[in-house]
Amino acid sequence: MPKVVRVIPNDDHTLLIELNNQHKIIYDMRSRLQSLRFSGLRDLNLFKRVRVEYENTLVWDSLCEITIDEILNRIER
Repeated sequence: MPKVVRVIPNDDHTLLIELNNQHKIIYDMRSRLQSLRFSGLRDLNLFKRVRVEYENTLVWDSLCEITIDEILNRIER
């Protein structure tokens, strides 16, 4: 499984995710903001606080997290 090297949050609630295999993913979080799990990220200032932990998880403080596995699974659907 690829590892996350860097994540860049954008003003339109998308994430640019850079992987160690030289691939980049633009992941659109807008539809996910309607769920209870990610609703706190509607606030753009909170959304932009994303960081990478353990090379495979995107974390927003204590609000929520999502793994690269989950992102890739959603993209493949």
